[in-house]
Amino acid sequence: MNISTPPTLRSPSKATPSSHLCPTSTSKLLRIILSIGAVGLLLINQNYQGYDNLDNTSSLRDGAATVTSKDDDDANKDRQLRKPQQTVVEEPQLGFAVVGFEKTGTTFLLEVFGNHPEITMPVKHSPDAAKICVRKEEGKETLKRWIKHQQQEQRQLVEEATSSNSMKYGVKCSEMIRKPLGIENWADVSSANLIVGVRHPVEWFQSNYNYRVMLHHKDKSTSNIPSPHKLTDHHNSWHGVSTIAAQFDKYLQQLGKTPLDRDELSILLDTLPTSDVRINRNPLKVFLYTIEQLEDTNITRRTHFERDLQHFLGLTSPFDDFSSQAKSNVNKVTYPEYIDVCQPEFDSLRKSLVKEGKKSSEWIVNRFVMAEDVVVSDVEYFREKLRAWGEDPCSIVREQ
Repeated sequence: MNISTPPTLRSPSKATPSSHLCPTSTSKLLRIILSIGAVGLLLINQNYQGYDNLDNTSSLRDGAATVTSKDDDDANKDRQLRKPQQTVVEEPQLGFAVVGFEKTGTTFLLEVFGNHPEITMPVKHSPDAAKICVRKEEGKETLKRWIKHQQQEQRQLVEEATSSNSMKYGVKCSEMIRKPLGIENWADVSSANLIVGVRHPVEWFQSNYNYRVMLHHKDKSTSNIPSPHKLTDHHNSWHGVSTIAAQFDKYLQQLGKTPLDRDELSILLDTLPTSDVRINRNPLKVFLYTIEQLEDTNITRRTHFERDLQHFLGLTSPFDDFSSQAKSNVNKVTYPEYIDVCQPEFDSLRKSLVKEGKKSSEWIVNRFVMAEDVVVSDVEYFREKLRAWGEDPCSIVREQ
């Protein structure tokens, strides 16, 4: 096998926006009025060159979209916090947060990070992790208390484990990417950089649906398990599983890393509940990966990915080989409600996911990846995997 060395870690320059208008229903006059107002407000605020400040917020009434901003001087100070050298701060700082998406290897990363001598994180499903992963003030206060407690207990370990003077504190909240106000909490509490994973929408839908079925039985729930065919919009979602939830670009857009034009904002407001849309401009760096990079059998490319992630987090010690780590959330028990999305009965579902997946991948590859604050390891390999979102993975399997 001829293995070439992939490109090193880089954050490309910004690209020129493109526009695709998605018409809204003429029968919903009130929604049109709110959407037009929201789009206008978002466009005005996007022209303000600054970062998020929770004390300086412009929002539409009745739960419409929100954009937050901050002065350039404050933004420059925030950028300084992200530099590799240690920064002395009065309050404990969160180093990074794995914020999504669910079923993209986030639990695997939690275990990998937990084995690193320079990282400390709340264990999966711990009370601390549950309290931290909320959008309200309780989450910020819990986060501060947890970091202070860890600093006190880990002080000696830090001195022995690393040549730096600081342990990296991280959390995993795999659904936080869908809660823009929660991201604002992170930015308000610390200079925590974000780690975000994605995967093919068809594979994500099957994985997440079956995972929820497993939890349904494990929790001995008496409610009905809905048919996958009914999970087609945000009004018909089951524990976060829907075809709309597979449109990852709609949530990445709210990180404010790439300016959106009027058409893009209209589509965003027409796709998600208006009250949930917030363009959260903040100085946080985003490390974006696709699940294939965690499972890559190309040793050279996987090693580069591990090294790039190490450098992104500012670690002095390398990670253990990802291939030596056991896979997480592997359930050997099957349930009758499990779906095989490649079966003919799901042809229409896959067609819908592939259609929207193609649009998502194009925006992520051509717009988001090009943003200054977005970091990707081996951009060409990443793009190759995302372009496959426009193809039915089941058809590829049949051909093989």
